[in-house]
Amino acid sequence: MNRRQFIKWSGAGLAAAGGISLFHSLAQLKEVARDNFYDHVQETEKEYMELLYLASLAPSGHNTQPWTVKLITCHHWLIGIDAARWLPVVDPENREALISIGAFLENLAVAARTKGYDIEVQLKAQSSKDKEIVDVQLYKVGQTEPFDIKKIQLRRTIRNNFLTNELSSEDIRFLTGKNQESFFYFSRQGKEGKYLSQGTVLANKIQTDRNSTQEELAKWIRWSNEESKKYQNGLTAETMEIEGISRWFVKNFYSHQSALAKHFREATIQKIREQVVTGSGWLLLTSKDSSVAELINVGRNLQRIWLAARDKKIAIHPMTQMIEETAIRDELSSTLGIAEEIQLLLRVGYINDYPKPVSLRMPLQCIII
Repeated sequence: MNRRQFIKWSGAGLAAAGGISLFHSLAQLKEVARDNFYDHVQETEKEYMELLYLASLAPSGHNTQPWTVKLITCHHWLIGIDAARWLPVVDPENREALISIGAFLENLAVAARTKGYDIEVQLKAQSSKDKEIVDVQLYKVGQTEPFDIKKIQLRRTIRNNFLTNELSSEDIRFLTGKNQESFFYFSRQGKEGKYLSQGTVLANKIQTDRNSTQEELAKWIRWSNEESKKYQNGLTAETMEIEGISRWFVKNFYSHQSALAKHFREATIQKIREQVVTGSGWLLLTSKDSSVAELINVGRNLQRIWLAARDKKIAIHPMTQMIEETAIRDELSSTLGIAEEIQLLLRVGYINDYPKPVSLRMPLQCIII
């Protein structure tokens, strides 16, 4: 937003607000913090509720946090998906939702091992639309496994300020670990990388031009601090990395309708163009098929990568629009020469400073059923 646009929109916003109070206006400058789950937990419940909280720090599309937890006993849970937090326009088959469940499970498994537990996971879902996905039981194994829990707590999506130098071969191997047959890396400067950059811009253009996609996005944007505190999910100005006076402006004057406006759509595409010309390249995650079990495994692989990335100051930005658009997805694998199904497309690159996490998290009582 340039100075002329800001003056125009701020004047319109003030008029529409009927003279918004200075106190309310300045209050929007305060960042909305994650809820502290300890404030709502009994002492006897703290250990396993902490595990659930750490699991809930997993990523999800539009930060919908689609998981539900049904407590059979303190150490026996049914993990499911809440239909109210599906994304039927961009994720009609719940592919991304199931990947999020996998990331949730990986967080849970890692956190549990630090407390001397292991988890046994049994698949329950027959289809991607089933409400109950996996049965999870915790059992004591007698020894703890060292892991820095802060890696789970500090994980975040980063969209801007990527450096342009290449990822080293060593760091690519570090990220992907032993399961390298499920990962493909393409340099941004290579033929495949340029194809992915151009395709990402095109797919985003298709989506921003489609009203149903923008409506779905608008539903999950929490412009004001009041909305953020009310829902504790979705996208905020902080997670979208809107900074400075622009953040103040959108928090005070933007509404559901703003995401449907022409200037917002145009600004989105301009931002995507700026993003895809930075970073090191693209990391693709694949699977044998799109079964529930395979998608959950993709999610677990994704979270393993994310928990490793901070150690190398590598930023991760999921940009899945090419996969979400059928016409583009159908040619993606053949163009890249990949036999398996591509499930995730991540823009990756080094970053000088890793910012703190800002994505909201719902209180545990909202996901426990």
